[in-house]
Amino acid sequence: MRWAVERVGACLSGRGYPLVLLKGAAYLSQQLGIARGRLPSDLDILVPKDAIGDAQEQLRLAGWQEMELDAHDQRYYREWSHEASPMRHPAHRMELDLHHNVLPPIGKPRVDAALLLDEIEPSPWTGWHVLSGPDQFLHAAAHLFCDSVLRDRLRDLVDLDGIAREMGPTGVFWNRVVERARTLGLTEECALACRFLAEWFDTPMGETALLIGQRPVARHGRRHLLFSLLSKAMTPLAPDEEPGVLNRLVDLTVLSRYHLNRMPIRLLIPHLAHKLKSPKAELTVR
Repeated sequence: MRWAVERVGACLSGRGYPLVLLKGAAYLSQQLGIARGRLPSDLDILVPKDAIGDAQEQLRLAGWQEMELDAHDQRYYREWSHEASPMRHPAHRMELDLHHNVLPPIGKPRVDAALLLDEIEPSPWTGWHVLSGPDQFLHAAAHLFCDSVLRDRLRDLVDLDGIAREMGPTGVFWNRVVERARTLGLTEECALACRFLAEWFDTPMGETALLIGQRPVARHGRRHLLFSLLSKAMTPLAPDEEPGVLNRLVDLTVLSRYHLNRMPIRLLIPHLAHKLKSPKAELTVR
């Protein structure tokens, strides 16, 4: 990972825009406990949207190569995605994912990436930045509940617990998390994360965070139902256990929510139809 970060940094340093490490790379650079033993398969970085073209060109000149895409997928990454198409280097097996946002710009919720960039902090790795602590927590929550298929995603909850325990020993951190969630439009994702951490991990958190995760069911019945569905989807199955009818129905419901959050239905239906034509078709949007 460090080699790939240094190589990418050498390509993009001095270009006049910030370079931000995301997810596992950020945890490794900060030497968080959740980074120990981590074997990442990809490097996620964030640059401003208007710098994406320059970043891609500089990386190409340094030997990074994009996967071959048909016209539809080129349009997907160009117009509908929050990242450029993945890149690889012949000398390294790690995939590079170049982001300009943390969630798709045409989905819901929508995050203004400029608000994230306003509060970035220097990384211990020279030339790089990371999101602020509260924004890292919210990015992890948004990725889990909006930007991933939930079956077997328990590790993502472990990451959230690790971030919370290392960055949030006081109420000040949690007050800031809740404030940033409102600013970024991630209140529901924040509430879900806080409730899972309280009920599954007994994670210590401030009173404000506990309250946002445990609003009365009568006032937030939809969120209570969503929590029940997500809990079922994220509960690991025994290795020799086949998913039952209920598990399959829950997985399908949660998968449908995932798709509808990423793209408007007028774009989603033709996009899925196109993806299903692929020899390696999967019901994921990427």
